[in-house]
Amino acid sequence: MTPSDRIAVALAVAILASFPLLAQSPPPPPDQTHDITKVDTAPLGGAISTPLPERLSRRLKKYEIPEMTGAKQAIGSQLINGELPRPLVDYFVRNSAVDQRISIFEGGLVVIRMTGAGGTIHKRVIIPPDALKNYLDAIPPAQLERIREADLSEPTDRRRAFLRIYKPDQKHVERTFDPTGRRPRTLQTQIAPLEDLLRAISEDRTVTSTVANYDPKVGDELVGDDRKIYRVERIIPESGVVELRCTSQPTILYVAAKDLYNYFVGRPR
Repeated sequence: MTPSDRIAVALAVAILASFPLLAQSPPPPPDQTHDITKVDTAPLGGAISTPLPERLSRRLKKYEIPEMTGAKQAIGSQLINGELPRPLVDYFVRNSAVDQRISIFEGGLVVIRMTGAGGTIHKRVIIPPDALKNYLDAIPPAQLERIREADLSEPTDRRRAFLRIYKPDQKHVERTFDPTGRRPRTLQTQIAPLEDLLRAISEDRTVTSTVANYDPKVGDELVGDDRKIYRVERIIPESGVVELRCTSQPTILYVAAKDLYNYFVGRPR
């Protein structure tokens, strides 16, 4: 082994050691595999998920997120009869330098986007029909319509939230408010399940990642959780291990194909 190879391997080991918890995440259900074209592009400064609290990370192998039960990967186009799915619910919160948004669409498609100092998380997933019905039943538009603007704290530039619920005719009801200010219990009852679902999707490391069940091919490129780009150099068939080389520094990673979602956010733009 040459000195440069030893440096590369040492760097790879160092990087893998920095993600000890990710390596413990159980793989998602073995749905149909897909190629690199079905892997979502990684957002600028993208991250895999929000970190779990330390007390939960110590028992990550047993950690389950009940809100994600029955959820499926949103792979490829989500058109319904050739058209974009209708929006059903939109909830957005800005608190200082952190933005969080969750949108629910026809067919159970849920999309979240979170931005802040820790990077950007952009994920999508399909929740089962019964879960979709439960969320919609918990946030009827008529209930939001009865909330008076006078009962809500005025939003500011740094603290702003809105809840938008669409009716069957695609008209919508919306209320805007300060997320840290006063709000009636009826509004809190409506946004609580959305906040739980947003948290669950942001913490999930499996079904919400399109890198899960990805079938690697030599030449494919992936964006790591360290925000560097890695190219698939070879696949070792006996072990299913993938050799990836960083395109910007002398680093080589060896990762089992089934565990790639633990270390990579998506494909480059």
